Amino acid sequence: MKLSTRLSLFVLVCSVIGIIVMSTSFYQLSKSFYKNQLQKEIEYRLAAHGEIVEDDMTAHTLHHVVLMEKRDPETFFIIMDQEFNLLEQNYPVSEQQLQSYRKWIQEKSNLGETEFIETMARHIPHIWSFVPLTKDEDVLGYLFIDQDTGDFNQAQTKLLYISIIMALLTLLLSGLITIYLSKRLTAPLIEVRNSTRKIAKGDFDFSLVPKGNDEITDLIKDISNMASQLKDYRDSRQQFLSNVSHDLRTPLTYLKGYAAILKDKPHSSKDVMEYSKTIYSEAIRMERLVNDLFQLMKLDEGKFKIEMRETDIVALLSHLLQKVKLRAKEKNIDIRFSSNTNPIVAMVDSERMEQAILNLVTNAIHYTEPGGCIEISVEKQPHQLILQVKDNGQGIPEQDLPYIWERFYRVDKARSSVSGGSGLGLTITKQLIELQGGVIMVNSIFGKGTCFIIKFDK
Repeated sequence: MKLSTRLSLFVLVCSVIGIIVMSTSFYQLSKSFYKNQLQKEIEYRLAAHGEIVEDDMTAHTLHHVVLMEKRDPETFFIIMDQEFNLLEQNYPVSEQQLQSYRKWIQEKSNLGETEFIETMARHIPHIWSFVPLTKDEDVLGYLFIDQDTGDFNQAQTKLLYISIIMALLTLLLSGLITIYLSKRLTAPLIEVRNSTRKIAKGDFDFSLVPKGNDEITDLIKDISNMASQLKDYRDSRQQFLSNVSHDLRTPLTYLKGYAAILKDKPHSSKDVMEYSKTIYSEAIRMERLVNDLFQLMKLDEGKFKIEMRETDIVALLSHLLQKVKLRAKEKNIDIRFSSNTNPIVAMVDSERMEQAILNLVTNAIHYTEPGGCIEISVEKQPHQLILQVKDNGQGIPEQDLPYIWERFYRVDKARSSVSGGSGLGLTITKQLIELQGGVIMVNSIFGKGTCFIIKFDK
């Protein structure tokens, strides 16, 4: 559904809801106010009549009170004794109606309270009310009123007609205005939408022509500038990475090969052996840096392929531990693995998952002192899969934790050349986990160890 159509429908629906709410609220408030006023008036009249009758309950007084209630032909005022026998009435009522009054008063008197109710007598709401006549706590009789609400019924009918007419006119006007504005506003937005789709696909070779002098025009200008800057950034980055890879990959291959020959075939000179080991280790490190840069470039450009399939995480981790077992043994580090069930199947890219976890385990071995311990665990929960890599190594200072996912960030800058990596491993790990639909978190206490937590929702 188009934005203009949705906008029009939204405004119309809001208008209808607003009009209905306001009209209904106004009607109910007016009705409630009138009813309360009418009830108070009746209550006051009954109380005043009751005081007069209780002071002098004679035929003359009763007749005088009834005459006072003859002003409204739609109001029935009745006086009954304690046995509910009719004493006086302002207008004649049928015996059936009188019996209804008696029954209603008997029901309400048993409750020991005065109550106002509504009935649809003669198709117009009526209000019934009564008050007992007492003297020395003895009930002498009852005063009863049956009053219609015809005036208010006419007023609320007129109010309903006016509300309907105003609602229709408001809907018509708001509909026309909405259609006009939606088309006028959405035309440049559609152009912006098409441009942003091109940007999302990596196509920055387009131009937007701003028209007017409003916020949408400013948005068009900003998007044009952003596309131009992204194009320059993409071109410069690709050029840089291309140059780096071309200049380093070929010599690194030769360097690694010759250093390996020197390392595997010791010469008489001890220095040659030491130099060859250094050359080899540095070549490995530089090759890893180049590979990390290439992976990062693919991740940034969205060209990194993820093949999700059902994978046994327990088997994957067991296979991974075989790869790092020798390295951990060299540093006398104990690696422990546990799972709450076996197998644990999850929908992941097994190769990328192993790459991410291997990076975490390698870091844990690298930063854990000899004799330390690394715990790897995987837990299957009803709605989640939780994987942890925990060590008791150096730990990460609290002030560095927010930045460990940034590119080229190293916790210990002074030791980066000795014990630090390229600064890209955790960045790549985080992106690999997120590409598979997971999240990665870290808890660390400096000097006590670090725990990386990976979670996948099922």
